[in-house]
Amino acid sequence: MKEKSTTGKGISMRKKKTYVFNIILMIVVLAFTFYTLLHGEDLREILSVLKKADKSWLVFAAVFAVAYLVLQAVSLKVIVQSAGTSMKLKDGVKYTFIGFLFNAITPSASGGQPMQVYYMRQDGVSVGVSSVALLFWTIIYKVALMVIEGIVILFFRGFLHQYLGHYYWLFVLGMAVNLVSIVLYSIVVFSKNGVRNLALLGTWICHKLRIIRNKKRFMERLDHSLELYQEGAVYMRTHWEVFFVVLGITVLQRISFFAVTWFVCLALGQHGASPWEIVMLQSFVAVCIDILPLPGGVGVNEGFFVTLFKQIMSRSTAVSAMLLSRGVNFYILMIIGAVVAVYTSARKVTE
Repeated sequence: MKEKSTTGKGISMRKKKTYVFNIILMIVVLAFTFYTLLHGEDLREILSVLKKADKSWLVFAAVFAVAYLVLQAVSLKVIVQSAGTSMKLKDGVKYTFIGFLFNAITPSASGGQPMQVYYMRQDGVSVGVSSVALLFWTIIYKVALMVIEGIVILFFRGFLHQYLGHYYWLFVLGMAVNLVSIVLYSIVVFSKNGVRNLALLGTWICHKLRIIRNKKRFMERLDHSLELYQEGAVYMRTHWEVFFVVLGITVLQRISFFAVTWFVCLALGQHGASPWEIVMLQSFVAVCIDILPLPGGVGVNEGFFVTLFKQIMSRSTAVSAMLLSRGVNFYILMIIGAVVAVYTSARKVTE
């Protein structure tokens, strides 16, 4: 599946302004969040807890955070290669870090995949293959969370109700949104006409809103993109073994991310809760907060983390755990993603 090479200038000025705005919004929300969380708290006690944290456990936390994105790269490599396109693991790692960065700074994590498609195209992976591969992985990523929470509902329902309490409705809503997302994404990937019908509907709506003015020209470009897309989609529909292989990897990926918090708790000397209990609590944060259209879930993620974890430790320790956990599995990964994106772009300029 080859695609004619196209020239581009990378990220448009409009997109750059949007990213800058989202970063500023994230900083403002984050500042308000920390003010709200830390207001009235004994900052000296929190700093004391942070200083006493066992650095060796924090190293493990960092390793598992990086492993989270490396496992995603492994999944992406498996999917892309199953479609007959070669991809190096190091390139997969590059795409996942860049995707994490742009997901973090855009509402509803909407900016990561377009940037991944862009960089994959620069490396010779067609838009058709990369688009289907990323959608295919997105479906599996959501299914993996449903699998984990399905186990919780079946075997740990008491734990679920005990710690979520009156936030249980948010958990149910999060599960419902994930389920609807899986169905819609599945229609896009696995239905022969589903993606075209959705694209036509979206085009019609945008034309009526005058977002798209030249409908005919847009449809010609859309048909070309859909032709490339369908080549990859047909392959994915006939290779279910890839789905189950990637699902196993992605469940491990999810657990790796949730386990970061367990290592943080160990670093803070919190040995009362079991690893599985910490993983479940962190998974509740993912289910309840990921549905909110905020860049990186900044603000509500930190607040909800403290709300849940202060039930198994003191509030000051929960705040410390939040600062370390969020720092390791979000902000550090964002920084690495930014470095990777800048380095990759700089290399492209010099080539």
